[in-house]
Amino acid sequence: MLESMKSHLDNEANKFITYPKFVFLCGASYVEAEYDKSNRGIIDKYLKSKSKDIFIVLSEKLWEDSFDSNIDLLTFEEFLAEVSDAIILFVESPGSFCELGAFAYAEKLFSDKLIIVIDEKYKGDKSFIITGPAAKAQKDGAKIIYAPLCGTGLLSSADLRKIVDEKAKEFASKSASGNKRRPNKNGAGISVNTFILELLELLKIVQPISRKDLIDIYKEIKGFSTFKYVKKDGSDFHNEIKYDYIIKLLAAVELIELNGDYISANFNLYMKSQALMFNYSKKSENRERNKLICRKYRYRGM
Repeated sequence: MLESMKSHLDNEANKFITYPKFVFLCGASYVEAEYDKSNRGIIDKYLKSKSKDIFIVLSEKLWEDSFDSNIDLLTFEEFLAEVSDAIILFVESPGSFCELGAFAYAEKLFSDKLIIVIDEKYKGDKSFIITGPAAKAQKDGAKIIYAPLCGTGLLSSADLRKIVDEKAKEFASKSASGNKRRPNKNGAGISVNTFILELLELLKIVQPISRKDLIDIYKEIKGFSTFKYVKKDGSDFHNEIKYDYIIKLLAAVELIELNGDYISANFNLYMKSQALMFNYSKKSENRERNKLICRKYRYRGM
């Protein structure tokens, strides 16, 4: 079985593929009962109305005090920003001011996907926030939008609607530069966002499967004895990124389902085939999965 999957590894250098798009929303403190009326909640609903391929990332739903003590919340948000296809930051609270500073000074890694939304009443101001981190992020490629951040009139901003609509259209375009991916080939440094796509692709064939078996099969197929996650430019994260963080992310956005230690893909939510890690045709991919199911059935209980 493993040898068969190895024989279908795709060695193409670059591929344009469709895949789930993560949008990281940052802003005022998360309060579940009030979320729908918050700026993040409003834009959350608007984004999802544009595409079923968009999945919203909220750090408050992912961060756990039980995570390894070596990682701090700021580094964890760096991980979320890295794997996200867009970051929408509402500058509306002390926490969001800090996030703006962190993203603006992240060596241009996030600015190209950062949308900064500032309250329209501050347009033209010369405050430190606007002339400092916001200006630097904009110079590095971030977009700055002024919109009403108080009350429920957020979407009255034509500029905000336009940029979100453009982003959704870009996500849907298979030929957009952001949809180009290169399969991971070197265990010394694997792209964490590409790893997520490869993991989902593998999971479609081998599910349901335990967390450990899933990562062990991935390493066996790829020929990695060990590996570490790196950023899109190949640089290291400030602290080590763990497999558990990725599983937590995929479960939080409901791309996978957890049943104890076992993982399944949520086919009801996301049906698209990946075709990044393997070069299966749809028919041969189904045949591979059927072989595995029959094997499990034959040897169950043994």
